[in-house]
Amino acid sequence: MSTVKVSHGDRISSIEVEDGLSLLEAVSKIKDMHIDASCGGKGTCGKCKVKVLKGELPKPSLSESKFLSSKELEDGYRLSCMVPVIGNVDVLVNGINENSNILTEHKGFTGKINPVIKKKYLTLSKPSLDDQRSDLSRILESIPLKNPQVSLSLRRKIPTLIRESEYLITAVFSSDTLLGVEKGNTEDLNYGIAIDIGTTTIAAYLIDMNTGDIVDTISGLNSQKIFGADVISRIEYSMQGPGKLELLQNKIVTQISDLCIFLADRNNVSRNNIYSVILAGNTTMLHLFFGIDPAGIAVAPFIPGFLGSMELHSSAFKDFPLGCAVFSLPSISGYVGADIVSGILATNMHEREELSLLIDIGTNGEIVLGNKDKLFCCSTAAGPAFEGAHITYGLGGITGAVDSAVIENDMIKISTIGNEKALGICGSGIIDIVAVLLKSGLVEFTGRIKDEDEVEGSAAILLQKLKIDKNGPAFIIEEASKTGISDDVVFTQGDIREVQLAKAAISAGILSLLNKAGREISDIDHLFLAGGFGSYISIKSAADIGLIPAELLEKTESVGNTAGLGAISSALSEENYKKTKEIAKITEYVELSSDSFFNMKYMEEMVFPEY
Repeated sequence: MSTVKVSHGDRISSIEVEDGLSLLEAVSKIKDMHIDASCGGKGTCGKCKVKVLKGELPKPSLSESKFLSSKELEDGYRLSCMVPVIGNVDVLVNGINENSNILTEHKGFTGKINPVIKKKYLTLSKPSLDDQRSDLSRILESIPLKNPQVSLSLRRKIPTLIRESEYLITAVFSSDTLLGVEKGNTEDLNYGIAIDIGTTTIAAYLIDMNTGDIVDTISGLNSQKIFGADVISRIEYSMQGPGKLELLQNKIVTQISDLCIFLADRNNVSRNNIYSVILAGNTTMLHLFFGIDPAGIAVAPFIPGFLGSMELHSSAFKDFPLGCAVFSLPSISGYVGADIVSGILATNMHEREELSLLIDIGTNGEIVLGNKDKLFCCSTAAGPAFEGAHITYGLGGITGAVDSAVIENDMIKISTIGNEKALGICGSGIIDIVAVLLKSGLVEFTGRIKDEDEVEGSAAILLQKLKIDKNGPAFIIEEASKTGISDDVVFTQGDIREVQLAKAAISAGILSLLNKAGREISDIDHLFLAGGFGSYISIKSAADIGLIPAELLEKTESVGNTAGLGAISSALSEENYKKTKEIAKITEYVELSSDSFFNMKYMEEMVFPEY
């Protein structure tokens, strides 16, 4: 065993780990400590840099030398995923990913409140020789349960409690389960928490189930991010040996528990008065939350362990601090999850006459096309590029990330989140930069950066920002003297290719669903852009690079966190919760990997619009 001491801002933490474990995994065992590791520890992204302050380590591998300069190696920087712990070591972890710009806003719940967890004050008749019903029967006959389920622990509690309260109690129940019995009238105290578990981020909403008000909201980076930027990386990590799946589950369950407790405590809500936690997330994230092996999702024919909704008690989870019901919404397929079912519910596209298109670009790009008559959906492997995972200086939506770019006075002018010095580029900035380079004439429709003798006018001025390094041509988005990383923030030819691949996947996915439905782009009445990426990008720039059809520019609406809204709506309305089950059943999943039309269109859509 060796001790790893980690310095992270003002915080210093220590942990004992077995020798041979990578520094990345060692740090991951420390609560609330994160390192950006987009590739999941394979040594292929170069983003898990740490500075070794003290300790003996093996010599740098070839993978490290590829990503770290001689100066960085000399200064003690290493890739944490490539360095095994072989003795006591002190490391410095960069904390640039702490303050994320995470979307929690949505259109808001409208409709009749009929929560999945209800409370009813009961004045029970006291027993007598003429009325010898059991204590439990008195309660069950007073509340509308279809097929009453009552746990043994609650059955043990009831006889004493109802006598102590002189038969004045409040029953807590769902459609078919008596969940609790409380002394006196506590009807006014009914809270729930809705959670959107994204691959990259998590958003949690504290809800007053009586009024429908969102009392408070909190969000953060998904603590599993250290094991990879996308679902495939995390599935692969879960398959690496005994205990890996359990580690992933513990990470996310602990984080969600902490968010729930924080929301309750910050708002002076008793933890005992939180009766439901309802989850929306992609299929893999739900598998990892419940500790169910997701390995089948990663390989053809992409079979998940489960798709339906889950309803269980929080006692099923180790160290979950709330004694409440836990619900998860249903998924459609291995790659179209409950977050998309939530999005369909939130946009009401399943009940509209008009044809609608829903696009949610996260670490995958999920697309839904349809109306009340029929819904089709698919998933495309597009998101990692737009979330910065495959971009040289790519970042999530954090403070210091370049989030927009325009041409002003023949120069590229940028802005950053928080108006801080640039640390890298997030998704909205990536889209703007590609649009700017295309429209300025610096990049041709094939995605190739033009040579110096091919450009003229204002484009020639912009070409002064082009540099050539070992990885080829790259545009300087912000010079080292103005960044927060003491290095140029650049956008490379390889980055442009990554965007081409991602945008082609989304475009071809849209066309494939239209082909399946026998419809045309002109038939679409609404385009809903969901999630953080859809809310923060310039819709005009998205159309300029061909990510969304230009014909739909005026029909496009950013609809916020529809996954969160769908979870909230399901918590507040038993009818909506039932609708999610119907949506999951009737939506037809289109598998693109074996679709010849998609493969043809994918190649065609690889090019950008011509300017």
